[in-house]
Amino acid sequence: MKNKFAAFAMLFMAVFTLASCLNDDTDYVYTDDSAITSFSVTGAKRYIHTKTKKGDKDSVYTISSSYTSYKFVIDQNNNTIYNPDSLPCGIDAKKLVCNVYGLNSMTVYIKNLKDDNVGIVSNTDSLDFSEVRELKVMSNSGKFLRTYKVKVNVHKEQADSFFWAPMAKNTDIEQLQNVKTCAIKTAEGKDRLFLFGTDGNNTKLYVMNNGQTWTAATPKFNDADLTFDANVCKGIVTKNEKVYICNAGNILRTTDGNTWEQTGNATTIKTLVAASPLRLYGYNAEGSLLASDDNGATWTLAAIDSDAAFLPTNNLSYTCTALRTNSNSYRVTIYGTTATGAMAIWGKVDEGNKYSENQPWAYYEVSTENKHTLPKLNNMSVATYDGKTYALGTPDGMNDSNANLYSSKDGGLTWAKDTTLTVPTEITSNKENASNTPNMALTVDSSNFIWIVNATEGNTWRGRINRLGWKKEQTDFTE
Repeated sequence: MKNKFAAFAMLFMAVFTLASCLNDDTDYVYTDDSAITSFSVTGAKRYIHTKTKKGDKDSVYTISSSYTSYKFVIDQNNNTIYNPDSLPCGIDAKKLVCNVYGLNSMTVYIKNLKDDNVGIVSNTDSLDFSEVRELKVMSNSGKFLRTYKVKVNVHKEQADSFFWAPMAKNTDIEQLQNVKTCAIKTAEGKDRLFLFGTDGNNTKLYVMNNGQTWTAATPKFNDADLTFDANVCKGIVTKNEKVYICNAGNILRTTDGNTWEQTGNATTIKTLVAASPLRLYGYNAEGSLLASDDNGATWTLAAIDSDAAFLPTNNLSYTCTALRTNSNSYRVTIYGTTATGAMAIWGKVDEGNKYSENQPWAYYEVSTENKHTLPKLNNMSVATYDGKTYALGTPDGMNDSNANLYSSKDGGLTWAKDTTLTVPTEITSNKENASNTPNMALTVDSSNFIWIVNATEGNTWRGRINRLGWKKEQTDFTE
């Protein structure tokens, strides 16, 4: 095969010879180094899909723009160039204008797609980067040639698009009432979901591994069969990738739903209500809120800043999010209805740093000026997703077709029906079911999937905002 760069080498040598002849008193030293030092996309066409004003037809329009804000990583160890943050969906990668610079103003060449010929990279002409391309630079000495593989990543899906995907139907869970669901990450890094619900007498448990299907668990404690009382499913919490329950005063935990361990002796706790990586929280028989720093072995009275009558006792759900401003600190919020049936929200900051103060639980009193409060929801379930708090349920006094997702951007103070996420259209319950109400549950897993279960019909859905599933590329390299 011809050496395509022999001509380049001869050209370099001719230039060197001419320079030495022009001035014999000057010594020129040309570097043997060769490298690409900069790569950016300065121009591209993007096709954007939208709806007509009437919203009944698709429309496409084109914009041209620079995308220099999308940084390209040049891995000099492996001779690769790529952009960790993919260019927006709709960009035509076959027509990209790029600025490419070589070390010491070296000329950069690009290998043709169909043959081994090369051409000089121009900063004004468009290039086809719809597939991996080869860029080449030769040292100024003409001795060394370096080849880079360039991959320009372009998103194939819209960043904020979302849709629900139905999972395998399971008729076994149709028997469940008062359902609760939660998710943890296994030691292997997989997602595991748990679904608790009562059959009228006891609490039953189903487990889903890595998005497969619900399977009935066979709970055991000290190798003996374990039965959960009906009160268990009122309060399910997770802490440090373990699921915790209170079963007849005993605090139990598991990672797989089958093998359970007790964290201490029998306690006065009646139901668990919340958890953070630092503490568990639960109610005793008298309705007092208690806290445990040792995974439920011992409990102390938790400080609250308002009348305990405002604490939620039914329809319980909670959220826990890490604070961005402080390490080892978490915002924990409890949602539910009081003994009088009113909606109630309480919150606190859990801190685990040395010398930090244990803050009391604060009651989120509803102002009369607040026109965007969370309505009273039946079968309420709450989770945090994409920086918002979501509440799923059927507004009190409405039928099952009015099941909605409400979202809050301020930690539970104000709420609205969410415009990005809506309940699946198939969530309506079986009209022949005596309760005529969907038994729903909501959770979020570590892969950024949000899950909805309607046990009444044995249906489960999951969805994810596209950008939350995009892979993060490596950007730092060491020798």
